[in-house]
Amino acid sequence: MNLPRPSLATVVFIAATLALAGCAVEDPAPVGTPTPTQAAIDTTSYIGEVIDPTGTRWAGRDSGGDETTFILHDGGTLAVKYGAKSYDDPNDTWQVVDGVLYLRVFLDDVNGEAEYVGTWNAETSTIDTVMTTSVSGRHLTVALVQQ
Repeated sequence: MNLPRPSLATVVFIAATLALAGCAVEDPAPVGTPTPTQAAIDTTSYIGEVIDPTGTRWAGRDSGGDETTFILHDGGTLAVKYGAKSYDDPNDTWQVVDGVLYLRVFLDDVNGEAEYVGTWNAETSTIDTVMTTSVSGRHLTVALVQQ
């Protein structure tokens, strides 16, 4: 007895039907909405908030590899130490505006002033700063840790 041979299209159709037969056409069960977790933030450590930064000392290694230290004096002036060189010029200043620390230090005639802009990093307990020089346009970063 000769049975008719199914065409290729018929075989593909039957295979696809069998393959899909096990798939239900139902909406998947909801998996619950993830809730973001927020780390507890200690706002008492924010510079310029609860803690007065006057008289504090901050240090860190900048992205150029140099150790940098700042001492924030009363009245908005600061002392700075770059490696082994220390400066305490009354024209070097600091201020806090809306929780952001601004440090302004005169470097030299080639670079001009260095302006550091820093924000509190609660995860690392550092002030993460970006320094930009006014004349040469050089940029460095430094994470400052309170000493």
